[in-house]
Amino acid sequence: MKTTQLITLTMALGMMGLMSVGCSKSKSQSNDNNAPTQATVPAVIIDPPAPIGATGPNTSLTPTTNGGATAVFIPNSLTVMNKYVATHPLNAPTNFRVNVNLSQVESGRYAGQVTISYIDNGMQFDGIFQSGTGRNLSAARMYDNDALESAYNYWFNLSNRLVFTGQFEDSYGAIVLSLEPEKAASTGGDADPIAASTYKGTVYFKNFTAPRNTDGPWYQSYGGAPQSYERARHCWFVYLGPYDCRSGEIQQKTALAPGAGAGYTALGTFTGLSIKNGFNIQ
Repeated sequence: MKTTQLITLTMALGMMGLMSVGCSKSKSQSNDNNAPTQATVPAVIIDPPAPIGATGPNTSLTPTTNGGATAVFIPNSLTVMNKYVATHPLNAPTNFRVNVNLSQVESGRYAGQVTISYIDNGMQFDGIFQSGTGRNLSAARMYDNDALESAYNYWFNLSNRLVFTGQFEDSYGAIVLSLEPEKAASTGGDADPIAASTYKGTVYFKNFTAPRNTDGPWYQSYGGAPQSYERARHCWFVYLGPYDCRSGEIQQKTALAPGAGAGYTALGTFTGLSIKNGFNIQ
């Protein structure tokens, strides 16, 4: 479901550079990590051969990302990971990582990206999920005009703990990032966590039934025929159709997990995330 980023390794011999290997939902590492992914879906490559220098399924390669905070990610199961990837079968993925790279926009809301990475067949795959830093465009007959694109990404108090939930998406689906303190108690205001704290978390995902880079309209309405459509709206502002990724629990901040009716699946967990680095707190 995620837009993957394929790290292409080159042969060290005096041969021509190994041509880039395509993968469904992939883009070259040379692309800007902060740029929205709008590429069309290339042909699926099933189990491409490992490049020279790789050691197969047990490769010691470690995913690399720029900025933010990275933690070891533990998928709930290979079955769930295959459902999440969706566009090609996994072989023997290893070295899972989650990277959180967010910055405060205004009013305590955080925007940026969350990246899920792993190594498979000697190559790195990245699912990059983003939340915009701007505001929704205003248009007649549309909901949520001028709302912050990151409106639902903020810290709040739940059961005497300072926690965070946020929503992010790419062209193939959405995730919810849920963070809670590793210690039993946490202090700090609703808008600002303790920079020295480390947090544990869970990632939930929901695949779209069709890629959002298609030409079809993305309807934003509820309770009947669409009022209008807006290709620039994030999925948490879409009220109808295949790109509706809303969750009342996440948007109303009543729980750390999306409700069962929202259609999300728990992808995996992690611990030891640096809040200072992950939220770029100075």
